[in-house]
Amino acid sequence: MITVILIISCILLALILILGIVWLIRTRHFRPNPDKAQQQNALNNDLKDSGFAYHLMDDYFYSRMDCWQREVGYCRLYDEGAPFFNMIFDAEPITFSYGGKRWLIELWKGQYGITTGAEIGIYNTTLEDLDTDRFRGTFYENIQDSEFLPLSFVLRRKGRVLLRREATHWWLTAFKLGTFSKLRTLTMDASISFPDAKMCAAFVGGLIETGYRRREYKVRGNRVDIRFTKPHSDQPASRNKLQAGIVQKVNKSNCRLYKKATARYSDTLDKLEYLKNAMPEVYELFVKSLYAKGVYAAFDWIRDIIYPHHPVPPVPPKPPYPPVPPCPPKPPCPPTPPCPPKPPCPPMPTCPLEPTCPPVSACLPLLGCPPKPSRPAMPSCPAVSSFPDTSSCPTRPVNSLEQDYSAESRCGRSHSDLCHSGDQAFHYASEYAHEDHVREILMTGPQDAEKTDIE
Repeated sequence: MITVILIISCILLALILILGIVWLIRTRHFRPNPDKAQQQNALNNDLKDSGFAYHLMDDYFYSRMDCWQREVGYCRLYDEGAPFFNMIFDAEPITFSYGGKRWLIELWKGQYGITTGAEIGIYNTTLEDLDTDRFRGTFYENIQDSEFLPLSFVLRRKGRVLLRREATHWWLTAFKLGTFSKLRTLTMDASISFPDAKMCAAFVGGLIETGYRRREYKVRGNRVDIRFTKPHSDQPASRNKLQAGIVQKVNKSNCRLYKKATARYSDTLDKLEYLKNAMPEVYELFVKSLYAKGVYAAFDWIRDIIYPHHPVPPVPPKPPYPPVPPCPPKPPCPPTPPCPPKPPCPPMPTCPLEPTCPPVSACLPLLGCPPKPSRPAMPSCPAVSSFPDTSSCPTRPVNSLEQDYSAESRCGRSHSDLCHSGDQAFHYASEYAHEDHVREILMTGPQDAEKTDIE
């Protein structure tokens, strides 16, 4: 058993430590917005779905004129279910008849979760009372815009003014955040102005029937002032001492926790902005707790019985988001400037005239070769081992190349040049003993000699 207790204690300590670390991380660099108007607008946007708004100058929350609560009407069961949503209040319903309708003007003051507040609501009906197994009584509908009345109230806590509100309305409310109050410490001074004396008298008759005495109200023309301290009518059966004690204990603890968590700030807007950043889950819970929809949703079955004959006016749809404006057309690209014209090519210089070739001179007449000088006798060839012995060198044969070469020299060469070339060739050939070598030299020598002459 001790082991289980230790384990549970360790788990709880770990959770507290984790929450503390998360809190420090989220609030480490937090700085509230210095622009109060922006803070107010952001908060009211968060509260819009709940049907409430925040008043910056007087620091309270209030119901909007066009809130969703206007579509649900009122019956006694709403007050019966309030304690289950942490709302403990004194309710004072005043009923009377006027203009062919049955009217209800009800006053409330008390503790609404972590807020202390007050309300004045106006309803009427032409329907007959419901008589079902689950509910017997009157269901009141919301009044028309033309039936709104000038309303005002001052809520005091222990004799000091806590809230003050005034407007022509159908449901005038005000709630102070983070304030916990016991019901006996609250006093509400309400004022209601009527369009004529007949309606005013009918309302006063309802006050008297409820149990009010002359010292608890005053009539000034068509206006009635009421001192609401202790209710004269029967209170909801669910608000017994045990139930009220448990709910109030929770409300007091939550108010204390809210003040402790936001102690570093004194302004309500700064507190809520800090809470939204540090603990968004707690902030969301607060936003949804202002007159929670669950109070009304639990009794939808009543409206299902009534409104087949009296359909609920449709809730106007939310205006659609404005269409996204189309992107502006891109400006056309500037035209590409034309390329500058290329400068004309300079005229090509005229080619110089090719010089005319000099006329080729006519072939010189074939002249006879000058007589050849006498040559010394050829020495005998040395013995060569690779050749057969020869007793003497062969006489110079008449080579066909020499004849052809003499013919080629007829044009452009002198007779003596041709003869000299032949001798030279023969001289080269004489250095070889073999006949094949001599023949090769005779065939190639004149050509080399001709190349030499040409160069």
